Amino acid sequence: MQNQESSTRPGVTAAHLFQKPVLPQVRYHPTIKAQNPRKGVVPKTSKPPETYKPVSQHGDNSTQVNLDPATRPKTQSVQKPVQKPVQRANSDPDRHSDSAPPTPAQVPLGLKVQLKRSVVQRVEVLTRGQRNNQDWFSWRKNRITASVAHRIAHCHFVNGKSRTPPASYLAAITGDSNHVQTRAMSWGVNMEAVAIHSYQKLKTTALGQPILVQDCGLFIDGQRPWLAASPDGIVTDRKTGQWLLCLEVKCPYKHRERRVEEACQDSGFCLEIEDRQMPGESPAYRLKTSHSYYTQIQCQLAVTGLQRADLVVYTTKETAIVPVTFDAEMWAETVSKLEIFYRDAVLPRLRETSAAWSPEQ
Repeated sequence: MQNQESSTRPGVTAAHLFQKPVLPQVRYHPTIKAQNPRKGVVPKTSKPPETYKPVSQHGDNSTQVNLDPATRPKTQSVQKPVQKPVQRANSDPDRHSDSAPPTPAQVPLGLKVQLKRSVVQRVEVLTRGQRNNQDWFSWRKNRITASVAHRIAHCHFVNGKSRTPPASYLAAITGDSNHVQTRAMSWGVNMEAVAIHSYQKLKTTALGQPILVQDCGLFIDGQRPWLAASPDGIVTDRKTGQWLLCLEVKCPYKHRERRVEEACQDSGFCLEIEDRQMPGESPAYRLKTSHSYYTQIQCQLAVTGLQRADLVVYTTKETAIVPVTFDAEMWAETVSKLEIFYRDAVLPRLRETSAAWSPEQ
């Protein structure tokens, strides 16, 4: 198996580790309990509360508002994830701020808008719990998320083979689709905590240092507020609280009673065997770059600013840990297609919906 030791990008010094506002309170998955957590003292701040000017979410390029005038829009060159500061386990961004958190209606979605880091951090904290948190659904609405990125980037509309965007893809973004819970989906949800618990023990042994999986909410891309991702967790160093990796967990219902090596015989499976070990040992696995999970994880890395992720594939017979590294070239091509879909399909639909609900003149 590939070396799974991961780290944040070089160049981050101790001086960068502590920034105001105070950073996120760690909330671990139900199966994980921190031992002897330290109680930090939250410093008071005299910084005035931020204000958020309500702006329509349906504007086009000529009417967007930059929430941070000092920051220029990013060019369309290859996007590298913006390194997040190392997070500490005993603090929350803006947790003690006097100002109320922003609402989705106060954060515009146009192509030229950028968000301050403090807004991105507060939304992530606000949406923790994900599917069990209504705020998570509210903030995902009208945004392209990592889970649908692969389908959108490969649809005929963005590749010039059709003039009509798929209605189901639009509905998934705008929140108009029906939420159907299949047996496979239920299995994945129910087994996620078990998979994370197994991963934590295996990863701690592999690294020779204790790690914890931090619960997380929705990460919005500060450069592209119409783009977001919700990893299944953030892997942290248990001693320092340093962010190490994104974590994505898959519990394939079809192969739930098989070893991962057996599942690799299925051509539609997400993994392939990279290197066979000695007889009796599990082989090293690799995530297929053509699979939707690869695009999903690339989106998560781009939005969170981390360089590496672990994909955990869990069955009742085996827990496979597959490292995934940020692919800047692949992501640059993908995000350009996602932007086309948002500009030419989502924004027009939002404008139509807004006009339909406008009062008569």
